[in-house]
Amino acid sequence: MKIIITGGSGFVGSHTIKALKEKGYEIFNFDLKNGEEGFNWDIRNKFQLAEIIDKGDKVLHLAAIARFAEADKDPKLAFETNVIGTKNIAEVCEENGAERIVAASTGSVYMPIEQEPPITEDFPVKGNSVYACSKYIGELYIKEHKTPYIILRYGHLYGPGKVGHGLIGGFLEKIKRGLSPILYNGLQSNDFCYIKDIVQANILALESDKLNEVYNIGTGEELSAKKAGELICEIFKWKGNIETRIGRIVDPLRFVYNTSKAEHLLKFKAKYSFREGLLDMAKEISYNQSNDKATKK
Repeated sequence: MKIIITGGSGFVGSHTIKALKEKGYEIFNFDLKNGEEGFNWDIRNKFQLAEIIDKGDKVLHLAAIARFAEADKDPKLAFETNVIGTKNIAEVCEENGAERIVAASTGSVYMPIEQEPPITEDFPVKGNSVYACSKYIGELYIKEHKTPYIILRYGHLYGPGKVGHGLIGGFLEKIKRGLSPILYNGLQSNDFCYIKDIVQANILALESDKLNEVYNIGTGEELSAKKAGELICEIFKWKGNIETRIGRIVDPLRFVYNTSKAEHLLKFKAKYSFREGLLDMAKEISYNQSNDKATKK
């Protein structure tokens, strides 16, 4: 038995693989960036998946077109990757007798949010973006096949290695360059979940006996974008201005999870508040604003 991780070279995958190897698991990284001699592993290729997934294997499915902008720019690629790729995984796992699928999904499937948060797993799901819709359809394909599954709907992810996009990555990228961070609206709230907590949720899902379930993975801590931005500036010592612009239409006014189901069944509870996550992150990276470079500590 081995664990196949699709998209293992990405932000979540690289952190998760490191933790799983430390626990002694045999890992196969099924990723476009893991090619040898020009050969790349692609979830859109069902034949490649069939070569790797064997009876009794566990699959942690992370591969995706995972940004709103990328999905909007190329909806066809988002559909082929997030929908057809996920369908391929579900079919091969069923045909080859895989032990389970743990699939990464997103809180964006709850949008537009039609009830008052905190968001439970019983909230209506459909998505109001190319990205969210493609992820939700992928969920449906996993559920309709016979392989046992766990679907993890992540909150807003952050941590070392995710830079340049999202509120945290966007702020840090600007700070690194000595430019004013940009805040879009600032009044909307979110549930920010640190990568070490996400890794722990992935591992628990791979080991849990509570299968055929969907879990919200977050902190249950509701934080406005404005407050989050202020904390980033405080911890990474930015003394300049914050530029405010109009918010995105896909962002809800309030987003925060009820994580009681994950706590009860999956035994998952986030260890890091947003401040604690940023402080831990700051141990690994520092931004030298005087010479415009990011350096590892």
